[in-house]
Amino acid sequence: MIQSKPFKICGDTGYSLSQSQEMFMKIEKIAKREIASFTGLTDVFYNETVKSASNTDGFTHNPSSFQYKVYNGSIVNSLNGSFDNNRSKRSNLNFYDESGFAPDELFTTSEPFTTQNSDFRLGGDVDVTLLPKQFPNQLIYASSASSTDTYFYRQYREFAKKMFLGDKRYFVADINSDAVISATFNGKLYPVSLLSQETVDGAMRNNKEKAMREYKNIFTTEGDDKQIIKRAMIVRNSELRPPILSNSGGQKFLFSIDPARSHDNSICTIAEVIEDENVGFKLCIGNSVSFTDLSKKKKTPMQTPDQIKHFKKLILDYNGSKSADYENIEKVLIDAGAGGSGISAWGDGLLQDWTDSKGVSHKGMIDRGNDEYKNYISKYPNAVNNVKLLSPQKYKKEMFEALIEMMKLDLITFTENYDYKGEIVTVDEDGNTNKHRLTEDEIVALTQIDLAKEELVSIYAFKSSNGNVRYDLPPEKQSKTGDDRAYTIAMLAWYLQQMRRKNIITKKPVSNISQYMFMN
Repeated sequence: MIQSKPFKICGDTGYSLSQSQEMFMKIEKIAKREIASFTGLTDVFYNETVKSASNTDGFTHNPSSFQYKVYNGSIVNSLNGSFDNNRSKRSNLNFYDESGFAPDELFTTSEPFTTQNSDFRLGGDVDVTLLPKQFPNQLIYASSASSTDTYFYRQYREFAKKMFLGDKRYFVADINSDAVISATFNGKLYPVSLLSQETVDGAMRNNKEKAMREYKNIFTTEGDDKQIIKRAMIVRNSELRPPILSNSGGQKFLFSIDPARSHDNSICTIAEVIEDENVGFKLCIGNSVSFTDLSKKKKTPMQTPDQIKHFKKLILDYNGSKSADYENIEKVLIDAGAGGSGISAWGDGLLQDWTDSKGVSHKGMIDRGNDEYKNYISKYPNAVNNVKLLSPQKYKKEMFEALIEMMKLDLITFTENYDYKGEIVTVDEDGNTNKHRLTEDEIVALTQIDLAKEELVSIYAFKSSNGNVRYDLPPEKQSKTGDDRAYTIAMLAWYLQQMRRKNIITKKPVSNISQYMFMN
């Protein structure tokens, strides 16, 4: 859309800088006729961009803001950077792409760009009543459905009401997957649809709640006071990046396992431990693995020995091929509940030395602080003390309280929601577009992390009459979703909290009091 004045393109810039840049690049490709699926494109748009000797196509990629101009005086800018730095600008149109989960601050700081009436003119000797009417300023919000506690949903609801009441200034279009699959051209069903029913059905099987938002435009009901993790917290801490499937060098990883044999899911979640110079220890969720027996019709967990074998392969991948045993494994946290045989199967199964597929011998693993294994220390002197068996009866409440605290402090980051496109597109600081083609393993990991995020927002806090708090799925969701992935992330949050507390306690006291004095 071309306006007679500058307008902005706004992505969720505070948390995903590349969003607005990627949208700008899409416009640029349309102008240059570089999109294979758009066979009817012409060069009219491209011919209207203002070019120069130093800028031969009219598109500039300054990291602070991508820009192009057209000969009628219009300017298009991508809006990048922190929200506070984007105040006091002016535009005729703001386009918010993927705005469903963008934070309120994005809108409150940028919507005022369009406050000034587009028809306002200072008169002087000119009769302003004779000047032609301008296009009215516009705000356009584009996104799949989000949750009912988001700014996008509130606007969607209010704009729909105004449109239904006949206010021509508001328009809402709800275009779901059915409309796309059944699209027509000149009254006839288009021979090849943009979206296939197979893609939608696959998404429904993998993550129904997410697919209902993405493809059916069904908003997720959220905002209950009992909900411990709001979706906005997760969105705020989601990064556009691939999952982490191995150690690329110098990384430390933390494992958490909620084992199961015949019921529930048997899950292993892996997070990179990062010591940030500003905030201290934090976690980056790298992978979530389901120990599932794919040969079974009901996809129940593998036999426990096979689960442990798979786990040991993960340990090798994340420790690194040229590192001593468990050198880069911070800790392995295992739920010690009887249902998953955390002690009898996993604890016992990790004690002995073992040999990998290449014939290399590795030490066993033990929790020397656990009462069950104090008498085993002498029997397995070679076993490394890098396992922590956590009793759910003792630690579950602590773990979920730690999860709430760590999430509120923005100390746990996730991957962005997977969009089923098979690639991740980012824009670097120089404005260059980078594409990462996802492997099958990476797609599975992203899908599992998305499931974990759905489980996190489904956990509620239930208070009893005596003041005790229980963390669990609400009754209406217990048959629809699991909590095992959320539980493993709560385990990770608990360990992160312990690391941060230990780091504070062991800090050396300041010996020079003058460091606290203000010197003139």
